[in-house]
Formats: sequence, C-alpha cells, structure tokens
Amino acid sequence: MNADTPSLRQRWLGAKLAELRQQADFTLLSDAAAQVGRSTASLSRIENGVVSIPPRDVPPILDAYGVEDPRLRERLMIVAAEIQQERRGWWVEHGDVLSPSYIDLIRLEASAREIWTYEVQIVPGLLQTDAYARAAALASWEPSAEQLDEFVGVRMSRRAVLTRDEPAMLRVVLGEAALRNRLGGRDAFRAQLAHLRECAGRPNISLQILPFTDQPHPGISGAFTVLRLPSLDVAHVELMSSDAYIEDEDGVQQHVQAFERLANLALPPSASEGLISETIDKL
Repeated sequence: MNADTPSLRQRWLGAKLAELRQQADFTLLSDAAAQVGRSTASLSRIENGVVSIPPRDVPPILDAYGVEDPRLRERLMIVAAEIQQERRGWWVEHGDVLSPSYIDLIRLEASAREIWTYEVQIVPGLLQTDAYARAAALASWEPSAEQLDEFVGVRMSRRAVLTRDEPAMLRVVLGEAALRNRLGGRDAFRAQLAHLRECAGRPNISLQILPFTDQPHPGISGAFTVLRLPSLDVAHVELMSSDAYIEDEDGVQQHVQAFERLANLALPPSASEGLISETIDKL
C-alpha cells in the first residue's frame, strides 16, 4: 500500500456525495459536473473515493445539490477536514508494509473521541505491552525479525491516542479467557496484567472483565470495536487476514447495543481490577 490509497472516510465521503447527487435528480454525472463547475472525470474520481477533496470545495457541491441541512453540511465538512489530517499522520511512513485495512484502523483511532472494544481471548492492542504484542503476533503468523519489530513498533505507537493532550475515552469489555491465556510466558504475561491494571486506573479508561458464563450474550459471535468520531461512528471487526468495517447507521447501532449488553453482564471496573490483581497473585 502507498500513502495515496483511499481511506475509509475518503470512500465514505465520495459515496455520500454520490447519494446526494442522485437525490438532487442529477442522474447523469455530466449534468452534475456542469452544475458544480467541475469536469465529469474530476467528480467521478471524488465520488469513487479515488481523490480527496479540500473542505473548502465541499460547500459548492452541496449548494449545487440543494443540500441545506446545516448538520449534514457540517458533518461532511468535518469528514473532509479529517481526510486532510489523516494524510499527515505518523503511520504514513509505514504505508508500504501495512495493509490498507490496518492503516484505516490506525487513522480512525487517531481521531476517535471514544473507542469501545470487546475482546474474547486476548488483551486489546491499545493496552498491550511490547513483549505481549510480540507473543500475540508470533501466535498468529510467522513474521521475519524485521517485520515483527515494525509490527510491534506500530502497535506501541497506536497507544498514543490514550495519552495525548485530549485522549480518547477507551471502554473495554474483556473476556475472562484473556486472563488465562499466558501469552509470552509467565514473566511477560505477569507484566502485561500489571500494565492492564495500571491502565484500568486511568480516568479515560474503563475496563470490565466478562466472567465465564453459561448465559447467552452477543459476544458469542466474536470480538469487535466501535470507533466514535466527530463525524461518524464505525464498527470494526478484525479477521484472520484483513479487517471489516461497518459504516451504515443500523449496523453500527447493532454493535453499540451489543457492547452495552456485554458491559451490563461484565463485572464493574473495581471488581475487574480486583480479579486482575488476584490473577497476578496466582501466577
């Protein structure tokens, strides 16, 4: 992947502008382009998410389509601004080796106000230590030493969203199995649990452990994350070799409701910290 690969937000904005064009009864792209004052090819590239569009160029398109809703106009302007910002992030230097879907996750995390994540058997990436991250990577694939160093370095850099001047609020529901899988060996796992407990004490992090239970719950289908951004909310599901993103409002809301149900079933934060401490003592 290179730095010019369209991001999820870039593709979303293009699709939204195409939808608004059709709602304005511009069925022919050439007619819309003439109304907007752009070439047909230029408007096509924007709608297909091939190129980004500066925030200042969004209002003329919305004016041409008769879009007057101030909230929608503001939302699209915010997305356009976020697209400009995401092209200047630290992750750009890793664009030749990381998959487009993983770069999208990093971009979304970087501007998220809140991150809600449910994990079943492994500590979430944002809360992992170096040694644990290495063990997790080696458990799922066979990287070279150089690939492993870069993967772990990127994972450690991602944690900055939790310590920046205006940190993201992180809510985690973690399956009890993650406290039993001793990835990396006793010492590395003990250090990981100690780091997890320390993170749970931060004001912008809420950590709840979901104990083993025979009660059915929405987490049975697997891990997921909801990223809540100023412009839109996105649900993320990590697959074996790629990532899936849910952007439609109904799909995202389904994941939001699933997370809330899991949080209601999980131990409260104080009891969860106690369980982590108990696990450390038994190692």
